[in-house]
Amino acid sequence: MKTKHVRSAFFNGSEVNRDYYKSRDTIVAQATPKGVGAISIVRLSGRNAVNIAAGICKNKRAVDAAEPKRLLFVELQKSDGTLLDNALCVIYRSPKSYTGEDSVEFFLHGSPHIVSLTIERCCQNGARTAEPGEFTKRAFLNGRIDLTQAEGIADLIASTGELSHRAAILQREGALSKRIEKIRNRLTEMCGLIELEIDFIEQNLPVIDREEVQASLNTIKDDLTMLEHSIIRGRLAREGATVVIAGAPNVGKSTLFNMLTGEERAIVHETPGTTRDAVEAIIDWDGLTIRLIDTAGQSADFSGPDVTAVEKARHAVKSSDIVLWVIDLHEAHSQLPSEDIEGKSLIIGNKADLLGGGEEQLKNDCITVSALKGIGLEKIKSAVLERLLPEGTENITDGVITRDRHLDCVRIGREAIDRSLGVIDRGEGEELIAADLREAVDALGKIIGEVTNEDVIRRIFSDFCIGK
Repeated sequence: MKTKHVRSAFFNGSEVNRDYYKSRDTIVAQATPKGVGAISIVRLSGRNAVNIAAGICKNKRAVDAAEPKRLLFVELQKSDGTLLDNALCVIYRSPKSYTGEDSVEFFLHGSPHIVSLTIERCCQNGARTAEPGEFTKRAFLNGRIDLTQAEGIADLIASTGELSHRAAILQREGALSKRIEKIRNRLTEMCGLIELEIDFIEQNLPVIDREEVQASLNTIKDDLTMLEHSIIRGRLAREGATVVIAGAPNVGKSTLFNMLTGEERAIVHETPGTTRDAVEAIIDWDGLTIRLIDTAGQSADFSGPDVTAVEKARHAVKSSDIVLWVIDLHEAHSQLPSEDIEGKSLIIGNKADLLGGGEEQLKNDCITVSALKGIGLEKIKSAVLERLLPEGTENITDGVITRDRHLDCVRIGREAIDRSLGVIDRGEGEELIAADLREAVDALGKIIGEVTNEDVIRRIFSDFCIGK
């Protein structure tokens, strides 16, 4: 998706010369996972990509004259002229390529040796091996995508469930970018009017109505506050949620874990302290990726290694999103979660299949289940999803922020608008309003890459795999 505007990236305070990036060296890397497979892809990008690709092919002229985006059969040659592999080749011409540069992709037989030789031959002809994420980095620098779209590509590769996949697709297609741009454009227009009034201040010609500016800024502040709050949904969509099963020993935590995962992952035994090290599984609940953790029973009576196991369990509980605190419905006095985790705990009353109706009514403040019989598991799933995403899993289509980087910039922008509203309330000069609004504009620009620096770019693209 090609963006409709030209963005300005800054390295160490100076604007990037985009012609430099279009004329720099050609890079090469494997674009498919390493290892044996049916097909492996080797990718080239840069101004000499086609010449380098043609140079390692027997039918060099056919590669030079190849029609863009059409498969071409080629014979790759070793340096001594012998056959390296029969392959398919696709040429992409600038600017209509992923990177915005001339690019070539070879579809090879999936031998690591063939891939290694092909990359070596490309390097002998003038290419160099790509750094992690360098293809996508060039797409950004050449104006093909913005930073949030680049992050969406990384999230798409790493997506593990329907919700993370959908959120990544939306970000890749520009849902967050459009939301940021809309707010940023309103601020830029308002800032321009204020600066115009400053220019005409000596003529005493009013250009802006302060009450209208104040109303508009309050609306924008509300929009940024909503965007700030969207980090909760964004993080859950991107990273999933951690749900910890905890409680006293022998209440059925491991049995519940096994039933929720559908596997015999945790050891179940009547002896207290069977579970010491945490047992984990990744499961999918309505598209949301859940990291489910079974922990050791928490008791003050343990000694030795069991004490360490209890400490690990408490640490897991504190760092979780939701705690399924399991109690035994047969016990007259159940151990309940401590006050510091009470707000994120769901009480699970286990062994409901062994109770009479009267006893069950005494426990109606918890989710009653039978882990052994698999009864009530859907109630746990529904309660967890309701607690994590009360608005439902569909409410991400308007673009949400997904990273701390986004959150920091949104907060800076909102705080700058707060200051400008204070300036208006105090009746101070327009130049102070303009300065605060410019700060807000720049902060939002950093999210999409309109204004950024080398360290930010390096951090973002270092998380990519080589070849993307």
